[in-house]
Order: sequence, then structure tokens, then C-alpha cells
Amino acid sequence: MYNELMKLVIQIPAYNEESTISTVLEALPKKLNNISEIYTLVINDGSKDETSNIAKKYCNEVIDIEQNKGLANAFMVGVNRAIELGADILVNIDADNQYCIDDIEKLILPIIQNKTDISIGARPINKIKEFSFLKKFLQKLGSFVVKNISGINVKDAPSGFRAYSKEAILKMNIFSNFSYTVESLLQAKDKNLSVMNVDISLNPQKQRKSRLFKNIFDYIFKQTKTLLRFWVIYSPAKFFASLANIFLFFGLLIGIRFLYYFFFVTGVGHIQSLILCAILLIISFMLYMLAVLGDLFSINRKILEDIQYELRKQKCKK
Repeated sequence: MYNELMKLVIQIPAYNEESTISTVLEALPKKLNNISEIYTLVINDGSKDETSNIAKKYCNEVIDIEQNKGLANAFMVGVNRAIELGADILVNIDADNQYCIDDIEKLILPIIQNKTDISIGARPINKIKEFSFLKKFLQKLGSFVVKNISGINVKDAPSGFRAYSKEAILKMNIFSNFSYTVESLLQAKDKNLSVMNVDISLNPQKQRKSRLFKNIFDYIFKQTKTLLRFWVIYSPAKFFASLANIFLFFGLLIGIRFLYYFFFVTGVGHIQSLILCAILLIISFMLYMLAVLGDLFSINRKILEDIQYELRKQKCKK
């Protein structure tokens, strides 16, 4: 059974997009099935061009951020505003006119039908002529890694064309300063949010230099840092215990070597092995203690997130 009369907020984070922002905004739908209201929101992330002034001619609201703080921050500004507006569905789309606007209806349908909490627009990576072989490979590799870490069958992890249910935006928190795309997927698993892939189309356009990263290796470094940070924040016990096990293994290995030489070979010497063994075992013990503390902090974080969730729900009702 479908939900009825849902409010849709379409948010567009933008940074120096004066050449394309009007095209995107003009193409946005004015009416959709099962949607009572469409509210368009542009988050101007410190643009130095005419992005903000152009956007104000076409959308319901423009939020101007004075200094560029990154896509993740702009995304969360939009999420918080969507909560204040009482959005039932939030669609995020990039301002570069990469994605086909007509696919918004296809993207929100699974949420309207209560089939998922998050819809990810999956681009036809193999068919994108502007992408080099290396970029296509890395896009697929990144999605494969995220899939195995999160347990979510995601086809296009970096896609910026997404739809979120009210439950999803109420639970969403982004800590990264780089991008929200991967982190929000990792959070979905932790917060028991379902994710669905939706095949989408792309508009033909010239490949341009990314505003998020300098080159593909910079992108890999930043996304790897995001994955490690997520592991520490959401699975601290597992993270520190894994490190502790490594130090424990080598400490015991070196300790066994010392005992072997001490009892069966020379009976003296190899004091360096004993010292190294002690150091590794001490480090291992300290990491186990951090695992225990991390688990306690993780419990505290979940309690705080539950409080935040309830406060956001109250904000929606006002």
C-alpha cells in the first residue's frame, strides 16, 4: 500500500556551478504521483561565482554558506533543513547536470511503496565514455569494498543521486569533511536502514575536473580515510581488538622463540627478544583496554543518537 500526500524536498549542494545550476533547476519536476508538495533547496557551499544569485531565481530556498566547507557539510545542512521542513522524502542531486532529472520519479518510487529507506541511483559505469578504464575500475572496486564492509549490495557507492525516507534523514549523521556518499551507506547498515539500487540515466556532457579531489589517487586516499574513521567510530571494539591481536601474535611468537633458545639451545642471551616480546605484549594489552573503552563510548554514542533522533522527530512535528 502506497503512502499518500508526501512532501518531497529536493536538495542540490552547489559549489561554483553557475554554468549548469539553472539547467538543473529548470528541469526539476513540478508535480509527481503521490507527492503533495515539492520543495527545492540549494545549498550554496561558498561559491565565488553567481551560483547563489542564479539559483534564487528558480528554487524555493537558497542556503548560503559563507566559506566552502565541503560536500559532506553541505549535505548535512540540507538534511537538517529538510527535517525542519517536515520532508517525507529527501532527494539529493548534484548541480553539474550529470544526472537525468526525469529519474527522480523512479528513484522515489521504492520509498513511496515502503520497499526501502534509501534509493541509490546506479549509473551505467561501463557505458560512460568520459570515464577512463582506470576510473571505471576504481569505481567498481570502491563499490565492491563498501559492499563487503557494510554488507549492503550497492552497485554505485559514489553516486550523488539518492533518495532518503523520513526515517533515514532522522537517523543520518555525517562526520567526514570530504563526502557523504560512502559514509551514509556505512551508517545505513549500523542504523538498520534498507538500501535499494535504482538504475538511472546520465545526461551527455564533457568530463570536467572534480571539485572534490585533485586526482584519482587523492580520491582513494580520502575515501580510505573515511572507511578507517567509520571503523573506529562505529566498531571501535573490533578495530582496536584486531590491532591488539596482531601485536599479541607477534609478541607471543617472539616470546616462544626466546624460550626455545633459552631452554634448548644456549640457556643465556637473546635478551633483546625478551624485551621486544614484553613491548609487544604491553602494546597489545593497551589496545585491548582501548577496545573496552571504545565499546563503552560506542554505547554512549548510540544513546546520544537515540536522543537526537527523538529531538529531530519533535522538530518535524512543529
